[in-house]
Amino acid sequence: MDELFNFTDSALRGISSNTTDPKFIPKSAFYLNFFGDKLKDAQKYSNRKTGFDNIDEYQIFSPGLYLLGATPACGKTTFALQLLEQLAERGESCILCNYEMSMFELFTKSLSRELFSRERLTKITAADIRNGAQSVLLEQIYSDITSRSNEISLVELRDENIDDLLRILRPYCTNKDKSPVVCIDYLQIIPPSPDVKLTTDKARIDDIVHKLKTFQRETNTTFIVISSFNRVNYYSQVSFESFKESGNIEYTADVVWALQMFVANTIKDGAGISAVRKKFDDAKKQQPRQLQLKCLKNRQGNNYDCYFNYYSAHDYFEPATLTDFVAEENAAHDESKDTAQKTSADHNDTASDDTELGVPVPDDENRRLEDFWNSFN
Repeated sequence: MDELFNFTDSALRGISSNTTDPKFIPKSAFYLNFFGDKLKDAQKYSNRKTGFDNIDEYQIFSPGLYLLGATPACGKTTFALQLLEQLAERGESCILCNYEMSMFELFTKSLSRELFSRERLTKITAADIRNGAQSVLLEQIYSDITSRSNEISLVELRDENIDDLLRILRPYCTNKDKSPVVCIDYLQIIPPSPDVKLTTDKARIDDIVHKLKTFQRETNTTFIVISSFNRVNYYSQVSFESFKESGNIEYTADVVWALQMFVANTIKDGAGISAVRKKFDDAKKQQPRQLQLKCLKNRQGNNYDCYFNYYSAHDYFEPATLTDFVAEENAAHDESKDTAQKTSADHNDTASDDTELGVPVPDDENRRLEDFWNSFN
């Protein structure tokens, strides 16, 4: 048996030593020469947590390219910023590269969120803070932030193209014991390389995503790339088709997340666009807004859905459950039903002629809730 093992080991090492092309590595040679180190490196991230319990239940947050898409009003940047801050609190190195918002705007979002997390009755928002609002608790938060050792770094970008961006990031992502989490906000406004002549937005996005993925594999960085949605998908359930000029992102990305208003689940085929828009507009006025994070692709495991209450006035995401949302929908239905019954009673008192003619009282709310429940069966 020992002779057989020695013969096999010698043969495998011979294959490895005779392989000159670095892109051609026999499986046996990879196992002998690289697997142990790769496994050890992967285990550095096995216990990494996002701070969102509902995501952590399903997602192994290992290095890769994560795409986060959403329509306006779903808080893409706010969600990503909170995610990075929670990772930083757990010892991760985090960088937010933003083409759209200033450091000052992002910092006041953080202050607003932390203030709300400590005092739910506060009326102070990020806009108020930018306009000079003060409180004793806010002063305490200022002090706490300056004494923290774990924090995220903000990179304010303007005209830097994809090559410039990766050049800026490389020193922070190369030869690190544990590579950082980097969020880029957002994909569609990253300028392309000046030496690349591309005629369509799709080709430009493909080139940028390819360079991001190549960099990610070289450095083992965790990229979270924010993406906008196509306008035609603003009032429908999210899918791969929702991503604006996304090119082949669904093939390149390791994980694809899509945030949508939870009300999208209640929209039925054939519904009029005016009625659909009103549903979405009403949902946006809610505090908190009910949001659903759909995982459309996951190379680390199965796809999943997570739910959040989004306190947009205070830039704060709080995990929720489907049961919470259904219970609230049920309560809203009961209230609507009581109102309808009262209206019907008033109508009967003042319009007996209609009653005698047998004019029915519409029960649209009841049918809507029935459809809502059926969508989860």
